[in-house]
Amino acid sequence: MDSIHVTNYELNIGLGLRLALVTDLHSMPYDDLLMLLQKEGPDAILLSGDTLERHEEGESEWDFLSMEQWQFLPEMKSQMVSLMRVLDRLVEHKGIEAEEEEDLGLAFLRDISKLAPVFMSVGNHEWYFTAEDERFFVDRNITVLDNADVQVTIKGKKLRIGGLSTRYDLDWLEEYARKEGTKILLCHHPEHYKYKIKDRKTDTFDLVLSGHYHGGQWRIGNVGVYVPRIGLMVPKVKGKFGKHIISAGVSNTTRFPRLGNPRELVMINI
Repeated sequence: MDSIHVTNYELNIGLGLRLALVTDLHSMPYDDLLMLLQKEGPDAILLSGDTLERHEEGESEWDFLSMEQWQFLPEMKSQMVSLMRVLDRLVEHKGIEAEEEEDLGLAFLRDISKLAPVFMSVGNHEWYFTAEDERFFVDRNITVLDNADVQVTIKGKKLRIGGLSTRYDLDWLEEYARKEGTKILLCHHPEHYKYKIKDRKTDTFDLVLSGHYHGGQWRIGNVGVYVPRIGLMVPKVKGKFGKHIISAGVSNTTRFPRLGNPRELVMINI
């Protein structure tokens, strides 16, 4: 597996905090990522979706087709959606979770909770959390932000952190947008920011953090040649676009290697 690239961003927010952004672990091996986090020493770790794999049909009311209704896929041409489903099934990586006795997503959360406060939003692979998951989050002081926000004090600095889930709640989003102070939004889907927040009255956040695109499995510049479950030749799949940062993610979930697209840990000074 390729090594993880550390990308550093500087924002003039004035809090003097160093944040780690981790996206799209998908319950996959994380030893090299943990070593980097230990080395970087963040003041807080922000997880912007798809840390865990919780999408077994029958375990909740959701299935893949109903989840797509929340991801703007119906706005694409039906032929393209059908083509991408076929391609995704062909290249999807199978069997890693089944081969492991331990849920690697929970193991990762356990290990990073020893390093810094952890704030976790909900992505499209997290249809539900089990009762065991919920107890785990409480026991390790992991803050899950499922269309919710929290005010925190880190190293004496106050800020708010909120998480907009795949199944977004626009009423909560509007309420959060009206709150005062420094605000960070964990927003797994870049499309949610583009279509529901940007240049609207809810666009009051100091920083918006996304993933989901995996940087484009194959990338030229910041254009994803092939982006799993999204499409072909997708622009702006990774990088900093004003206050919106899109991470390339920390795992490879297909049978194909990443090309021009290393896995990424994002470090942000605010």
